[in-house]
This record gives sequence, structure tokens and C-alpha cells, in this order.
Amino acid sequence: MQIINLNIKRKSIASLLVLLMMSLACTSDFDAINTDPTLLTKEKIQPKTIFTNVLKSSIFESYNSGTIGEFSGYFANQASGNIFSNADYTSPFNYYRDYIINISEVMRLTANDPQKNDQNAMARIWKVWLYHWVTDAYGDIPYFEAAQGVENVINQPKYDTQEEIYTDMLKELKEAAAQLGAQGDQLSFGNADILYQGNVENWKKFANSLRFRLAIRARFASPTLASEHISDVINSPLIDENSENASLRTLPPSSSENTNNVNYIWTRELTATTPMFVGFPIMDVMIPTADPRLPVLASPALDGSGSFRGRPIQLLQEEKEPYGQEMVASVGPLLKEETYDIIVMNAAEVLFLKAEAAFADITGEDPNQLYRMGIQASMEQYAIPETAIQGFLGGATGTLMGTQEEQFEKIVTQKYISTFFQHYQGWAEFRRTGYPRVWIGSDAGVTNGQVPRRLTYPNDEYLKNEANVKAAADRMGGNDLLTRVWWDAREGVPIRHPLQDVFPPN
Repeated sequence: MQIINLNIKRKSIASLLVLLMMSLACTSDFDAINTDPTLLTKEKIQPKTIFTNVLKSSIFESYNSGTIGEFSGYFANQASGNIFSNADYTSPFNYYRDYIINISEVMRLTANDPQKNDQNAMARIWKVWLYHWVTDAYGDIPYFEAAQGVENVINQPKYDTQEEIYTDMLKELKEAAAQLGAQGDQLSFGNADILYQGNVENWKKFANSLRFRLAIRARFASPTLASEHISDVINSPLIDENSENASLRTLPPSSSENTNNVNYIWTRELTATTPMFVGFPIMDVMIPTADPRLPVLASPALDGSGSFRGRPIQLLQEEKEPYGQEMVASVGPLLKEETYDIIVMNAAEVLFLKAEAAFADITGEDPNQLYRMGIQASMEQYAIPETAIQGFLGGATGTLMGTQEEQFEKIVTQKYISTFFQHYQGWAEFRRTGYPRVWIGSDAGVTNGQVPRRLTYPNDEYLKNEANVKAAADRMGGNDLLTRVWWDAREGVPIRHPLQDVFPPN
């Protein structure tokens, strides 16, 4: 793997930054990113310029659907055939080139300036956010030797285990949260921070909440590591109300606005002849409970039936007839608006993380109370009327009851709904927990009809970093779609859908 290996050893830092600044042009409308060539030296480059670009581009990419959107069950593509197939999965491995090297440069540029202490901490936090996407997708990846500075670049970095990576990411988040606000007289990112406008307290809450997410994700693989961080972070400031959600609003469309800054689903709806369908799993858990979020997140089928039928994946040609273009629900009005708030992390997810931690007896809180608070926060995020919220909470789904497994399924399912269209999170939680249960069509692919447990390493890695990628694949048990990443350790998953032998299932 050749991270920033563009003959960098023989080039000046200025030439690296020329490439970087060229990549910033498409985001110029996000607080007027400056592309003045006088900035293109190591001494003059402004970290905030790079920071804005990384935030904008990576958040927008997290919102895009595609194969991972189908793995998550939030989205279904009528044109998709067999997605349980061996392919060259270059994304999110391309995050190294596109984002990780750049956020690492922000860290280096701010490391020795006491007035940029907070900027450095924010960059550390975002680097973890980027890395957790990559390792969650592939498992073992280059980490400690990756994204070094120009003087120390390693062209063939070793692959570290996911356990080592998670241990360090949790440490980084703990240290970065403590670093924020630790020194006075700070130069703020200000509006260049398009996530929180330089608000230190909100960044602390985000760091702590992301740490909570990672600790819960590691729970079945390392109960000790998970408990250590959950017990430490539970009393720290967290994202616990929607006004503190980490989100980025797309810009309003106009004749002069770059479409890369606009809600891509709105743009798609202008010319698309095929609706953007919702997946079977998300509808499968919302329809039976008459969830009031349903008409916000989905639009009924165009056949006049009012049906919110979701489209399954892996359908053979003869199985596609009940799922014609006008017979399946599409994404809802919220996602089709001119502007859309892309969610990075929200209060509802954090409340469900707390509910799971309490359910697992890691904390002494009340899991049922936190579960209900999570549902309330999610519905309030979508402006559901209070009467509808209370009606839902008064039903069977609104209270944790039943067996331990049934209660766990409820917590995970409601969290899955609350992270709608955060595709990588939906896919990760399905793998970690087994929920929601997914009905699969008869096209078994190369996985024998199972949703992939990871992505295979890109082909390019075998050309440029062969020894290290082979060692990682061997250590993990093979470079296969069904090889489990470290945190994918819960016994009994995946859990078979009760209607798997029934067609059609909805």
C-alpha cells in the first residue's frame, strides 16, 4: 500500500499541498475555502482549510448509498443483481488517500502550537471517526505506520489487528476529549469547522459519544475493554439532546451551486426514472408497529395501494415480479428535500448505547427508561407530534419486556431505526448483534445467502503491499466476505429470518 507515495520523498511539502489544494475546489462554498497559492507552503498552509475539506467530503461520502446501503437494509437498488459477490472493494480504503493523510497533516501542523491545542484535539477525534469506518469494513488495516508525514512516509505499512486499532482509537478519544479546553488563548477553527463551528463543549460530547459507540461495538469481543471505557465515559458530557447532534446540512440548490454540495437524492429525483427504494429490513421492523416515523422516512408505493413494502436483496429474476417499480416504497420526503441534515451521530443513538450498557449490567442505570428516551429523541428529531410519540410509547414496542433476547432485540432494532441512512452503522450493528433479521432472496452469491461480514481488501493492495496484506488476511482467517472482523464475536449470528422459507415475505 503506497499511502501518499507520489515520489513524495523527493518532492517538497509545497508540491504535496498543491495536490491537496486542487482537491479543495469543489467545496469552496463551505465557508469559502481559500485556494490562494500563497498558502502552499508548510509554514503558511492553514490547517482550517484542510480541516473543512476533510469534514465536508467525508461526511457527504458517508451519506451516499450503494452496496453498503443495501447491506445495511436501508436502501435497495432495483438494478442490483448479485451483491454477495467478490469485487474490488476500493471504498472506504480510499479514505487513506482522500481523508486520513489530510487529517493527519492537520494534526502535524497544529501539534507544536499551544494556541492550536483545541484544533489538534478536534483533528484527532475526526481521524478516529475516519479510521473506524475503514477498520469496521475490512478488519485489520494499516494504522500505526500509515499516514506518516513526508519525512517519515512508509510505503508499505504493516497491517495492525483490529483489536490493537480499537484499543488505540478509544485511547485517542479519551485523550482528545481531555485535551479540549485544557489551554487558554486558543485560535478557533470558527466557521471553518462546519460541524460545530469550533464549539469545544460540543466536540467533547461528540468525542465521548463516539468513544461510547466504539466501546459498545467491542463488547462481545472484549468485555473488559468495553466495560473499562463505558464505565469511564458514562458520567462524561455526551450528546443527549437533538440540538447537540453532529450533523451537516447540504446547501440549497441553485444555478450557481456546485451539485457536490447539494443533497444528491434531491438532485437524483429531478431526472431519475426509477425511484430510490427502501430496503426490506427497515420496513420489516417499522410496519408491524405502525411506527409514526414511517411516512417521514419512506414514501408509499406508486401503485396507489398505500403500501410501504420494502425491497429485498438477492432476488432472482423470477422473484422480482412482486417488487416492480410501482410496487415498492421509496425513500421518504425527508430525504428528498432540497436540503438535508446528514447525521454523523445523534442523541437517540447515544441513549440506545446507554440502554444497552445498562441492559448488560455495565452501568447501574435503568435500561427501560433509556430505551424509551431513545425512542422519544428519535421521533422528536423527525418532528413527530407528541401525541403520536406517546401513543407509540404506550404500545408494546414502547417498553422493554419479554425474554432477555427479546429485550436486546428491541434495543438494537430501535437504534437501527434511529440511525436510518447511516449505512455503515446499520451494517456494522447487524453484524455485531444479528438484528434486524434479514430476509434474503434465492440468489445465494458467494456467501451462501449471507450478508457479507466484511469487505475484501482492494486488489491494489496485493500489487503494492503484498506481503503485509497477505499476512493480515492469513491472520484473520482469509480475505473472504464471510471472514469475521475482531468485534464480530457474538455467538449465534446471523439470526435466520422467520419467513426465510416464505415467498414473498411481505
